[in-house]
Amino acid sequence: MTTSSRMTYAFARDGGLPFSRFFARVHPKLDVPLESLALTNLVVLIFGLIFLGSSSAFNAIVSASVVALGLSYGIPVAINCLRGRKMLPATRHFILPEWFGWFANLLGVSYVLLTTVLFVFPPGLPVTGSSMNYCIVAFGIVLMISMIQWFVDGRKNFTGPKVELDDHVLTAVESPVNVRAASTVQRQLDNEKAAESAR
Repeated sequence: MTTSSRMTYAFARDGGLPFSRFFARVHPKLDVPLESLALTNLVVLIFGLIFLGSSSAFNAIVSASVVALGLSYGIPVAINCLRGRKMLPATRHFILPEWFGWFANLLGVSYVLLTTVLFVFPPGLPVTGSSMNYCIVAFGIVLMISMIQWFVDGRKNFTGPKVELDDHVLTAVESPVNVRAASTVQRQLDNEKAAESAR
């Protein structure tokens, strides 16, 4: 719950969810995104009820999640390969020999393609309405909802995460600033950002 509610909050903060302003709020005294936590609990409850109602539907949702996770890894690697692996920063911490980098990337993309195809196969023959693998249906529904959300709201409001690192190396340093003060400063920055986007 902790991780997924924070991820929901961060995605809403960047304008990626419907009703982003509502889900991006942080409780002033608890320093917790209560609305995002409630949404996460609601989704978990719905999945639990789906499992109680139909294990086939639940399995389709879980399989679609695995396919989506694999594709989220495979698409950036495939784009990197299509661009000739020229998108990688020159000074990075882990550099493979060129031939092995290509091998690893192409093997990874091949693995994602293979597992994606296997996850949408039916579990056995003959295929009937009750034995069909509905993973592709669940994946299609999520894809359709995501596309509708993008065209209705996302392309206007989604800003993406702000990364201002300029390829500097980050190191951890012990700081005298207490964590509570740091979270208060972050909350103030988030409130200022929300006020700017409201204008």
